[in-house]
Amino acid sequence: MKRLVPLTFILAILLLISCNQDDRPLILVSKEYKSQAFHHWLMSGDSNINIISVYGMRDRDSILSLLKQADGIIITGGEDINPALYGKPEERKRCGTINDYRDSLEIMLINYAVEHKIPLLGICRGHQIINVALGGSLIVDIPQDIGSDTLHRKDGHATMHMVYIKPDSYLHNIVKVDSGLVRSNHHQAVKQVGKNLQVMAYAADSVIEACAPVDTTRQFILTLQWHPEGMDYSSPMSYRIRDFFLHKVRAHKNNRK
Repeated sequence: MKRLVPLTFILAILLLISCNQDDRPLILVSKEYKSQAFHHWLMSGDSNINIISVYGMRDRDSILSLLKQADGIIITGGEDINPALYGKPEERKRCGTINDYRDSLEIMLINYAVEHKIPLLGICRGHQIINVALGGSLIVDIPQDIGSDTLHRKDGHATMHMVYIKPDSYLHNIVKVDSGLVRSNHHQAVKQVGKNLQVMAYAADSVIEACAPVDTTRQFILTLQWHPEGMDYSSPMSYRIRDFFLHKVRAHKNNRK
């Protein structure tokens, strides 16, 4: 028997379907923060969009109904990823909170986005789980494994640090700078890069800060270890990523007409 779906989600889907003639692109967020940070960030670039957080939905058919209408997907920050997903179940003891429901939900979103070529943006945990979904692995704990105790997080709080972008890379063409100050809050990171992904940027300790497909002409996928939604929007490491993602979302919407 299928699990019941909260009435708010059913109403949201019905409203979306019935009002789709407003021609606004739909962006799915895997899990929005209490601060509504992604709503504020995206809306600051284009207020004429629909944004729905899918976290909490458990009925596969309801999620698929939204995915079929999605023009962009963002996988957001949050808990550690179950290391069993990248073949290291014994490392669970070195992880923080694990949310198996969220892991499975986000992998479903990622797989659908890749299969249907929906613009896909990964932020922090999103950067990591997209890599895992594509066959990559993670550094389980940065302080223990590479010794950078305070670069990416300090006493459980976010830090600001420099990121260095590969010249002539896809990311460099988006942000148009060689380096930038970013906001981070994490203790895990990409280790082995997933299938058909390539590294776009590094931190000073060689932690991988961004990835994109080897062939960027087939689909927009960009994964970032930092939080552009939690930074000053005037930074090119924030607003240029937002604007480029929204451009790809609009293009996807137009191609579906």
